[in-house]
Amino acid sequence: MNSLPEFWPNRQYSRFIDVDGVHWHVQTRGSGPSLLMIHGTGASTHTWAALADELADRFTLIMPDLPGQGFSSPLPEEDIHVDGFARHLKGLLETMGSRPKLLVGHSAGAVIATHMTLQSQFAPAAIISLNGAFLPFGSAAAPLFNRLAKWMSRSKLLAYITAAHGMFNRPVRNMLIETGSVPSAEMMRCYRELISRPEHIMGTLKMMAGWDLEPQRQLLPSLRTPLHLVTCSNDRTVSPWQSERLSEFVACSKLYSVPDLGHLGHEENPKPFADIIQSTL
Repeated sequence: MNSLPEFWPNRQYSRFIDVDGVHWHVQTRGSGPSLLMIHGTGASTHTWAALADELADRFTLIMPDLPGQGFSSPLPEEDIHVDGFARHLKGLLETMGSRPKLLVGHSAGAVIATHMTLQSQFAPAAIISLNGAFLPFGSAAAPLFNRLAKWMSRSKLLAYITAAHGMFNRPVRNMLIETGSVPSAEMMRCYRELISRPEHIMGTLKMMAGWDLEPQRQLLPSLRTPLHLVTCSNDRTVSPWQSERLSEFVACSKLYSVPDLGHLGHEENPKPFADIIQSTL
């Protein structure tokens, strides 16, 4: 678990920390107010590489791999849900002695960031959501999707088959392009590494299987921390409509639209996202 590939972005800032049964991989870089960066489903610290280059001279960046993904060990089965990820992440931050000033979350990571604040685990100055996957508003397919992910997560054979498939460049490239983003060679190499790891695939499927957004949906209107909702016009994974709808009933929210980029827009061009993050302070 402690073995990172030599090419891994920001490898020199990596360390491993054991907290409450989870062996965390976390990267800490920069100086200034603490900024926690929470990646989305199926990603890892690598997703922040370009954005970290833009922000490290202004913030102390805390970038963990979520449990079961990247190079962190999985959560106990009973904790694989939104609240479990949030509680264990809080435990990591307490062990590190950090109380982040800002929370930045991409996709499902934005859900965890808002959950931590709604549960009074943190009182950040602001939350920045990058293409946040908050709600399948009224999606009749959501329960079926969760059940399918739960069934798939029980199959170790499927994980190994998927991992073998992921070792080839074309499937990885196709998967990334389907998000609406154009991946760089470095990001393709990182995703290829992740998808070739059965434990990462299992961790991702289990996270998807336990992802019940309805309890948080009911709490979001009570959020009083400023919520900055950043969408990308070419996002084919999470429709910008989700954030647009969310902005209507979260009073202290602000909506941004970044043109031409996809779901992984912060990997394609970090500059507009860095400008928004810096402006929140």
